[in-house]
Amino acid sequence: MVDYAAEIDRIFEEHRRRSAMLTQELEEIEQRTARTAHELEVRATADMRQFWEEHGEDLEKARAEAEEREREEAEQREQREAIARAAAARKAKQNVASFEDDDDDYYRRESWLV
Repeated sequence: MVDYAAEIDRIFEEHRRRSAMLTQELEEIEQRTARTAHELEVRATADMRQFWEEHGEDLEKARAEAEEREREEAEQREQREAIARAAAARKAKQNVASFEDDDDDYYRRESWLV
């Protein structure tokens, strides 16, 4: 006859042994991952520091040039808009409607600079 209690105990013991092995493997993997992540962090920090030391001035110079170019473009855009507003204002002042019908020609002059 088969001793079921002993068989169940053997199966549970095998399960505990395998679980312990898997838990240990997972802990080792987590430790290796943590070490690798730390090494990568240190290496990336060093690489970034070196990059900024080598290219920092160039990047700052390019940023300053881009800001200057943007400022000049904004200034030019503002000037064009001011010119367009002035032209629109001049055009609006050239065609003034009269209140009296007999002065119609007076208000339709080509230029008011006379």
